[in-house]
Amino acid sequence: MITVLADQHHFQLKEHLHPSIRLITYDPIPGWSREEIMQADAVLVRTTNPLNADTLPEGSNIRFAGTASAGRDHLDEPFLEERGVRVADAKGSNARSVAEYVAVAVLACCDALDIAPGSLKAGIIGAGFTGSATAEMLERTGITCLLHDPPREEREKQDSVTKTEDTGVFRSSSLEDVLACDIISHHVPLELSGPHATRHWLDESKIRAAPKRIVVNASRGGVVDEQAIRAALHDEHIGLFVCDVWEGEPVFADATAKQAFLATPHIAGYSIEAKQKATEMMCDQLHRFFGIRKPETPDTEPRFEPVPDDDRPVIDILRRLHPAFSYDESLRKLIGTPDAQKGPDFLRLRQNTPLRNEFPDIGIPATAARRHPLLEQLGFRKIDAM
Repeated sequence: MITVLADQHHFQLKEHLHPSIRLITYDPIPGWSREEIMQADAVLVRTTNPLNADTLPEGSNIRFAGTASAGRDHLDEPFLEERGVRVADAKGSNARSVAEYVAVAVLACCDALDIAPGSLKAGIIGAGFTGSATAEMLERTGITCLLHDPPREEREKQDSVTKTEDTGVFRSSSLEDVLACDIISHHVPLELSGPHATRHWLDESKIRAAPKRIVVNASRGGVVDEQAIRAALHDEHIGLFVCDVWEGEPVFADATAKQAFLATPHIAGYSIEAKQKATEMMCDQLHRFFGIRKPETPDTEPRFEPVPDDDRPVIDILRRLHPAFSYDESLRKLIGTPDAQKGPDFLRLRQNTPLRNEFPDIGIPATAARRHPLLEQLGFRKIDAM
């Protein structure tokens, strides 16, 4: 029998595991006990819990480590490789969810700044699953997007040498071009060193290269220099800042949260569909590794939202359909609390916040979709009256 130790907040985990697997769950705030980890053959984590020499005791039987996230910066991969542990992630599972969050946040910023989205250009930093999905979503709103990802261009050029078929190579927009954009949105992992390190990628020099209408960080805390962001907001070199991830997370800087237009507790990628995909991807890899047949899982039905058919601005409807603004309200209640309380409270916000549906799984009246074509362009499902 295979024993799996898993964060108790993995979405529908039991349904995605074969009945022969013994499941032990742990509370991610205190973390797992030595007794629990020593029983397990595999461990399934989220970004809340690091996996390294301090958390994985000598002599454990762990052979597989999965994370329900795209990023792996909470996993000490050289250490795990040395231990012979196979690592799996859920890259791309929350790409659509993050893209929807960024689109709604940017449209709200445009409304606050009284700017037409179609007049703006966005520089997307990182052209992986999430960055590409974000660019596609923003372009549906009329915003022109430039994708900046030199590491991806390098990888694809190297790969093309060994390929017999020409599938095309991604071409990264130049740094100068993306820094001249009105909007900068970040979608890269946190890399502390190396030729493509991303810690404080957006620093004072890049910020000062040109004024920015909107800056978004929905990737990892530390990718932007928050001190430089605050200074630029103060002297209006940046118009508005949207922040979902924080330096020092789960503790965040009160000064940054106060100055942010939208401040949320690392939930841009939180949706029912993203959680389902993450669990499924992680469990599929676990089943293959241990040679176990995966179980069948049921499909889910979309939910209907009775959006009113009137002349209210489309951003008002999006505020109703996307809970980012209620997330913001919840996070701001933590401003001013002691760090010892703020960290656990931040984690509880992430864990206890009700999951939303992604736009294609939300049905809206056809009359409202016709009045506001942007809703259908963003992916909401148009449903005729019964």
